[in-house]
Amino acid sequence: MKKLFTNDRFFLAMVLFAVIGEGLYSLLTLIGKPYLIVSLISIIFSAVCVAALYSTYRKHSKNVTKALMGALLMSQLNIGISLLNSAISVGNTVAIILDTVFSLAATVLFINHMLINSDHHSSPAMISMNQVLAIIIAVVNTVSSAYWLLSVRDALTITASIFDIIGFIGTALVVVCVESRLDAYRLDREAAGWTEEKGYPEGYVHEYEKKDN
Repeated sequence: MKKLFTNDRFFLAMVLFAVIGEGLYSLLTLIGKPYLIVSLISIIFSAVCVAALYSTYRKHSKNVTKALMGALLMSQLNIGISLLNSAISVGNTVAIILDTVFSLAATVLFINHMLINSDHHSSPAMISMNQVLAIIIAVVNTVSSAYWLLSVRDALTITASIFDIIGFIGTALVVVCVESRLDAYRLDREAAGWTEEKGYPEGYVHEYEKKDN
């Protein structure tokens, strides 16, 4: 999966999925149910964060990029907990199972992300774990949304929800795309002789200096 998550086109596709998908979902929801405007704030915020994440990554502003990654993962975790709470309140067994898996995967992903960024060395095994977790989250959310849509008859709501599914897939995977890329850079510099004590070897060319990433 490393090649997929470090692919330029896949990364851009996930950004577009997130921004356009959640943008259209918010627009259609406001058209059909304008009273839900407050509940859309967090979704719009996530879409803006994804766009900012892509921009800061391209500009090599790593500190801002990492802050945005943490914000998106925390938002994802909050969504999982909120969905699980709602499922328990309603007593829907299928929803409870799906949302429990979502919440657990989001929790482990968030913790693992913090562990990865607490060290300057590469963590390929932990990155692989996050790639799997992100895919699980995206799949579970898609199944959960599709299950809910079975009882919906309103065309506008169905259309908006489809865009929301697409947007969430992008949001769930884009952070791991950046994680995978940053870890690939760490692997490259370590192969060139970098150590935390000595720093970069003389003549080392950073990845962003080789080409426009």
